[in-house]
Amino acid sequence: MSGMTSGQDANPALVAAFRAALLHTGLIALLMLVLAAAVWAGLRGAFRRPPAASEPAGRRLLRTGFGILWLFAGCLQAQPKMPGGLAAGVIEPSAQTSPSWVRHLTDWGAAVWTGHPVPAATAAVWIEVGLGIWLLAARHGTLSRLSGVASASWGLLVWVLGESFGQLFAPGLSWLTGAPGAAAIYGVAGALLALPARAWHSPRLGRLTLVGLGLFLTGMAVLQAWPGRGFWQGLSHARLGNLAAMAQTMASTPQPAFLSGWVSAFGSFDEAHAVAVNLFAVTVLAVTGAVFLTGRPRLIGPVLSAFTIVCLDVWVLVQDLGFLGGLGTDANSMIPFALLSVSAYLALSRGQAQPPACSSACVDELTIVSLC
Repeated sequence: MSGMTSGQDANPALVAAFRAALLHTGLIALLMLVLAAAVWAGLRGAFRRPPAASEPAGRRLLRTGFGILWLFAGCLQAQPKMPGGLAAGVIEPSAQTSPSWVRHLTDWGAAVWTGHPVPAATAAVWIEVGLGIWLLAARHGTLSRLSGVASASWGLLVWVLGESFGQLFAPGLSWLTGAPGAAAIYGVAGALLALPARAWHSPRLGRLTLVGLGLFLTGMAVLQAWPGRGFWQGLSHARLGNLAAMAQTMASTPQPAFLSGWVSAFGSFDEAHAVAVNLFAVTVLAVTGAVFLTGRPRLIGPVLSAFTIVCLDVWVLVQDLGFLGGLGTDANSMIPFALLSVSAYLALSRGQAQPPACSSACVDELTIVSLC
């Protein structure tokens, strides 16, 4: 959830309690980490295993990229306004235009947070920091796959209770403004990392992931082009269109002046040239989606490069980096989406075949060598 601020100063007593809880639980977590490392080192010495195969490039990028993103999200959760402001400033506003059953779920999550602000905020910090460390440290084997399961589970929980299903059931849904929700992308990445290692040694996983992304982007292109949804209008009857209104809101977020100026300038440009801006967005989404659906690396490579540049532009000019304002909990959806796409492309183009099974002649040769 990005670029949000409560508009109020944090309660000093609540902030002090939050910092004390972070310090105490951090010391406990550090002690547990040292003990776990010592036990792990002892077990590795007692039970030596053959060296693991090299990690495929796509999986390595996905694991390290989302490990860093989880670490960054955990640091954002440690902002002073989080205990007292997350429920009213982020959770509840995200569900305002969603159906009543979505609001009931998010109201329950907001009530839990409001009733226990310090424990809830402290737990969120260390869970996300722990996920980041786990993803970065566990490169192979069962522990690495379990880190993916944990990442997918926490991402799903945040997506439902914190992001109101990424506002998929609210009007005005757009890829530009964050659909399907950053936490959903974290969850998908975790699910991919939880797959058996052999799945990453074949281009099939990358192809299926790109096809899924292609279908999603094609659907987003249709929604972006649909008349009457407020994206073709920059200023109509003294009312701003959806994109210009979002840029105006983001520009007012506390942030460096140069960044606010960029976002404000883009909002003004969209007011005057909304048709051109939306036509460009629809074209990018439709072309990228169609090319992803082909599953052909030679076509996908150049298009993916251009699409990644567009993701960075949208991240800065539309989503305003996603984490400013004192209540931002992540970097929003563009960086995770680009990471997922590039990882899938690497899995498609550089998928390594499983090592061939050892033949009987190979077995005989190995036996002779071992006897010698």
